[in-house]
Amino acid sequence: MDPKNQHDRISTYEAASIITSTMLGAGLLTLPRALTQKTLSPDGWIVLIFEGLVFFLIIYINAKIVKKHNVLSFFDYTREGCGFIIGNILNLLIVLYFMGVASFEARAMAEMAKFFLLQFTPMSVTIFAFIVCAIYLVVGGISDMSKIFPFFLSVTIVILLIVCGLSLNMFQLNHLRPVLGLGLEPVSRALTVVSISFLGVELMMFLPKYVKNKEKLFKASAIGFGIPLFLYILTFAVVVGALTATEVMTLTWPTISLFQSFEIRGIFIERFESFLLVIWTIQFFTTFVVYTYFAASGLENVFGWPVKKNVLFIGVIIYLASLVPQDANQVVAFSDYLGYIFIVVFCALPLMIFLLVSIKRRFTSS
Repeated sequence: MDPKNQHDRISTYEAASIITSTMLGAGLLTLPRALTQKTLSPDGWIVLIFEGLVFFLIIYINAKIVKKHNVLSFFDYTREGCGFIIGNILNLLIVLYFMGVASFEARAMAEMAKFFLLQFTPMSVTIFAFIVCAIYLVVGGISDMSKIFPFFLSVTIVILLIVCGLSLNMFQLNHLRPVLGLGLEPVSRALTVVSISFLGVELMMFLPKYVKNKEKLFKASAIGFGIPLFLYILTFAVVVGALTATEVMTLTWPTISLFQSFEIRGIFIERFESFLLVIWTIQFFTTFVVYTYFAASGLENVFGWPVKKNVLFIGVIIYLASLVPQDANQVVAFSDYLGYIFIVVFCALPLMIFLLVSIKRRFTSS
């Protein structure tokens, strides 16, 4: 793949839509439950705001790193900092991480579909069909992905805002009180829960190769991160404000459960959650596609294998990996591990590589 080919170049808006679409996976549907279980209170919105501000700072730092060292591909940057052998080992670990996230998204989609839509369809069949459709889009390359994602994203945001607005008749501000009723300790304990919901923003380090104007990488990343953050805070407040924190703790998919619980007379559509199920199947799809694509690009970078062949190989591995968890609890536990790895890939690794490359270039120039 020649990055100089304009067919493989994407605009700032398209780059932002890739980050946003990647972040809007399973997190929005399960985040209210995960946060309330950790905080044992309705203070999860405080966690989201605080950690969101921290991540904006990290996004700014990473954008500065990309600009200062003229990073095109983080895979090449890793090799420059750590050497050929260690760099390639790290790159393979990143590829495994991408494949792990993709397998999680495929399995989470299948769990949601089985719970609400396809109770009698074997999960393996659902996952297989999902992966085959995704591979078809991945083979088309990042330009095809970037053109279809903004449309999906627009539909998702509009429908989510509509159903959130319709649920406001159940919203009670008192359900979000008292603020910090249990103190700061529960809030600090919940900080690690948010990480899995921010998965996707780390791809900003792998996008410079494809973005037409690298100078606007921070803008694209900030917008791409800011939209999901706003939707997370809004959805958490609406769900907990309508159902109470105590009830949200007991629900597997609290966001969907909220939209199942209200009716508006005089409107011919009664099952509002059907819209959410449709658009979130699409969001699972977009997240899966992006991580699969960058996993295939990583193998191309390390071994020189064509992306199209890599995608088929990766698809098989992801399919088998997605069937490993025995139940939804194991899927959630797996997502927790991915959250910790995400912190390393997005926060620790870029800073470490930056220091190594800075030292190497200083000694080389002297």
